[in-house]
Amino acid sequence: MVYGEVSNSKGCVRSGLNKRARYGSFRLHRLPPDIICDIFSRLRFKEAARTSMVSRSWRRLWRCYPNLVFTRQTMLHGNITADDHLAATFISRVNSILWQFRSSSLENFIVKFPLLGRDDAHHIDGWVSFSAASRAKQIVLDLCPEDQEDTDMMNGMYSFPLHIFFSGDNCVRSLSLGFVSLTIPPDHLSGFTSLKKLGLHMVSIRGDLQCLLSHCNVLEWLSLTQCSLQHRSICQKLCRLRYLCVRKCRLQKLHLQAPNLTEFELTNYPIPIVLGECLNLSVATIELVSFSDCLSYVATELPAGGLYHVQDRLSINMTVRTEGSSDNISGILRLASLLEMAPCLEELELNMYCPSVPIYGKRQLDRLSSVCLHKHLRTVHMTGFNSTFGQIELAFLILRSAPNLDRLIMDPMVRVAWGPQL
Repeated sequence: MVYGEVSNSKGCVRSGLNKRARYGSFRLHRLPPDIICDIFSRLRFKEAARTSMVSRSWRRLWRCYPNLVFTRQTMLHGNITADDHLAATFISRVNSILWQFRSSSLENFIVKFPLLGRDDAHHIDGWVSFSAASRAKQIVLDLCPEDQEDTDMMNGMYSFPLHIFFSGDNCVRSLSLGFVSLTIPPDHLSGFTSLKKLGLHMVSIRGDLQCLLSHCNVLEWLSLTQCSLQHRSICQKLCRLRYLCVRKCRLQKLHLQAPNLTEFELTNYPIPIVLGECLNLSVATIELVSFSDCLSYVATELPAGGLYHVQDRLSINMTVRTEGSSDNISGILRLASLLEMAPCLEELELNMYCPSVPIYGKRQLDRLSSVCLHKHLRTVHMTGFNSTFGQIELAFLILRSAPNLDRLIMDPMVRVAWGPQL
């Protein structure tokens, strides 16, 4: 009697669960397509493809997935071995997905795989055309080889079809290219009115880059690294630019009007730099690639070019010649002129590499006629400190000129690389 009642109770529970499960499943299927597509868009690509197999009515939903990411990890399960077989497999899988894909509004189209343009150009052309036809907002085409020091591979660069984007109806907001050649025509550039972010890495640029930049009226982020420029001058007005990075591009001149620029990075040999109207510049990182002494350039050219506007942090990597006898108070002590450039400086970090042997001698500060006070300076961190005569003199000078100094750190660890290369 009791057993029967319990059994019937369990049966009722199971029946109720089955009804709720069927009801819940039914309601899920009746969700509007745009809601289901929004759910799919929040999944990873593989998860979206697997979820589409749950229901017949969902089988085609993955074809509208807004983010296409084709990398070694997503297409080859993270296989790190690079050979012709894997490249062919990668190309085949990407082509298969794009052949089935149907989307008129892509958010992200990303391809990162070392491919050579001379061998795979017709496949890559199709991918780029697909991204343009799908009105992708972010396009990343990174074909950089694993060995980026192999200059012989430069001849195999893929020629990026820039003309595909010349029509005014594309929606590209972010464009990132790696290891491609880019031919910029002198006119008829009208397809990048929405471009806010442009990143070029190991790109061979034929033509004048300024012709392209002049049509990017809303550009906010620009990065050029290890690019080969046919015209090695950038003289441009970019009113909305906030971030600029130029590294190892062998520039000869940089003249920029960017009133909204907040962060600036440059790795180059000393060149004329003019940053006009950059009153909001807060962070600047400059690496001067030269074996010659650069202190006079830093003390005169950089402030004249507008870098005295830097508000928060100015980092300069440069060569300063310190040769001389032990009686010479110049050399490293010349670095004190950096304090004169920034009278409101609160924190100073000097990362030095001094190959000279330590020299212990009598202090020469008494020979200095006057020492300027730096009342705002509170922290000084000197690395590569091996007790050379000039370093000791510099430390004494800082102690004498900074009455409110809280910390003076002298670290023997060398934190800079010797041997600048461009």
